[in-house]
Amino acid sequence: MSASLSLEEKKKRKRAVILQAAVKLFSENGFAETPIAAVAKEAGVSFGTVFTYFETKEVLFQASVLEPLEEIKPYFYEIEERYSGSPMEKIKDMIHCQVDLFAKSMDYLRLIQQVLARPDRYPALFKELDDFVNVFIDKIYPVIAEGQEMGLFYKDSPPLIAQSYLSLINGMRLTFVDDYTNLVWNDMKIQALRLFGPVPNAREEMQ
Repeated sequence: MSASLSLEEKKKRKRAVILQAAVKLFSENGFAETPIAAVAKEAGVSFGTVFTYFETKEVLFQASVLEPLEEIKPYFYEIEERYSGSPMEKIKDMIHCQVDLFAKSMDYLRLIQQVLARPDRYPALFKELDDFVNVFIDKIYPVIAEGQEMGLFYKDSPPLIAQSYLSLINGMRLTFVDDYTNLVWNDMKIQALRLFGPVPNAREEMQ
């Protein structure tokens, strides 16, 4: 029984290594310019092993986009469950968490930009990413609206504020190549908070 579980765990880890290699190479070179042989080399496995876990190159590309997306969804969808306190406290906690998450995800964010830039080429994947944005807006809408009623946030369209925030944190990882430990990410958290409302002491608020 334990041997069987151990083998299953080894398979999961090998699949994860292949997927990580694929995300890296697809993000750097694009779909067409990334041969499976290169993915296999990057992952340290044989050419045939890749197809043991992913039937085709297309399936591997889809998994490279969708599986990391599933991993980050809870941090964007479970706003009421993960972040507590007043609307301002929830937004501050959310920003801390999501900026840290995106700062560590340069390869993945670079990959999804390829999909977002070519909805005609990747319609199904584009729809998944578009749905992700729309669900996040629905989830954060009540928090922003409550903060507006309390005078904490700008009296502007909650969807517009949410979309502006997503654009900022997505773009900052593509703009800054600094390691996620660099202090620039703390500065960007301050800028992100300022998108939501007139915060005179945003730097102090984000400490």
